Amino acid sequence: MYENVSGPIIKKGLHPMTVAVRIGFVPSYRFQWTDWTARMRADSLAALSALKGVEAVLFPTPSANGATLDAEKGWTPHGAVHDLDEAEVIAAYFRQQRVDGLVLCPLDFGDERSAAKIAEQLGVPVLLYATREPAGLPGPALGRQSDSYCGNLSMASALYRRKIPFHFAGIFFPDEPGFAAALDPFIRAVAVVKGLRGARLGQVGVRPATFETVGYDEHALALKFGQNMIYANLDDIVDLARRYPDDDPQIGRVMAEVRGEFAQITVGDHYLRNAARLELALTEFWRRSKLSAMAVQCWPAIQRMMNISVCNVYSRLTDRGLLTACEADVLGALAMLISHRVALGETAPHFVDWTIQHRENPDWLLAWHCGNAPVSLAADRSQTALRSRKDMAGALPAPAVDPQAGLNQFQVRPGAVTLCRLAEYDNQWKLLITTGEIIPSDETLAGAWSWVAVKDHARLYRTLVEEGFIHHASMVHGDWTAALLQACRFLDIRPVVV
Repeated sequence: MYENVSGPIIKKGLHPMTVAVRIGFVPSYRFQWTDWTARMRADSLAALSALKGVEAVLFPTPSANGATLDAEKGWTPHGAVHDLDEAEVIAAYFRQQRVDGLVLCPLDFGDERSAAKIAEQLGVPVLLYATREPAGLPGPALGRQSDSYCGNLSMASALYRRKIPFHFAGIFFPDEPGFAAALDPFIRAVAVVKGLRGARLGQVGVRPATFETVGYDEHALALKFGQNMIYANLDDIVDLARRYPDDDPQIGRVMAEVRGEFAQITVGDHYLRNAARLELALTEFWRRSKLSAMAVQCWPAIQRMMNISVCNVYSRLTDRGLLTACEADVLGALAMLISHRVALGETAPHFVDWTIQHRENPDWLLAWHCGNAPVSLAADRSQTALRSRKDMAGALPAPAVDPQAGLNQFQVRPGAVTLCRLAEYDNQWKLLITTGEIIPSDETLAGAWSWVAVKDHARLYRTLVEEGFIHHASMVHGDWTAALLQACRFLDIRPVVV
């Protein structure tokens, strides 16, 4: 017999920057609890708890007397669900445990009504899978053990009938390697949905005067995602920055960190000290406001107010998970949040311009911005530099005060990447999703940059133009198309895949 595992299963020692989700597992059975259903339950729990990005797996626990229902403890008679009463109990337990996504499995034929009831009450992303049919039962009846294949159709139709969006992963034994591969995009999609719903977004200052392109509708954000905008005047942030005295140990710490991040620095201590002040002020605003992402005014006011440029400050914030978009682009910050969460926080996003098409390779585009890429993305740390906008060659002596100082200069590391951009027109949301490959180059260019080879640049660029996507995007290493498509389904966002 298989042990009826008691829960929940919670992972310990996760890194603070790790993006992780809490999954509720609904093992469903029809009439009788058997050795086969117990085995599929145990194997499923073992597989789910091993998935990357899963902080905890919550599930029904068998009650001691095999009869009691308890919503606070998540008890059902067999640690599974097979009727509406058990469904109500487990839905309440999952709500209490703050489940972010549901995984449904008919261990045998399953019970469609109770599984759908839990999904209906939770309102979180749902994944459904069936188990393979084992050898038939011994004896003259020639009976089948599972019938999960058949019951899965009933469960799926119950979700469809209720207009509950779900993803069907396939038919597996849970200990197959393909099971984890099929569930990985779902876990990442749940991370995206969790990150967007109810997020607090910071906006510091205003957009550039001529950049209507980064305008957004705060009401639409509230309606779609339940998000809140947290505003700060740039004057107030600068005033907060100026309050840090020169001898504050935090200033010295940040300056030392910046000096240690670059192979070459051609800016002066005035920049390093004022940039440290601004970084600390923005960090304080982020933490006080409990933000998920922020968009900050970066020119021209800050150059006048603090005599620095802020690209490196934004790069350092983003590298620490404090996602910061340039030019007060709030939807750009949301795209960064999507990139960060779909990658489970394992690599930082780069907020880029769709800049130019390569002169010789028509399917290459330059993914660039002034100098904001996190240093963790550098292709070669020995080739990193912290520069002034007016001296990207590093050929001039650093002036004592330079409002153009503070731009990272390096090539972003090669590899597969996903670029995305969120857009909203007339309360209709869409997400541009495209993938490419960063191609190493021997060139030396200004700012933080990479040449990205895409499958069909002409089609991509025409799509950007005709669908109203602006010149900003978020780029992150890895191909996360499958996960983003699932996230779009759960959030009712139209995916635009090129």
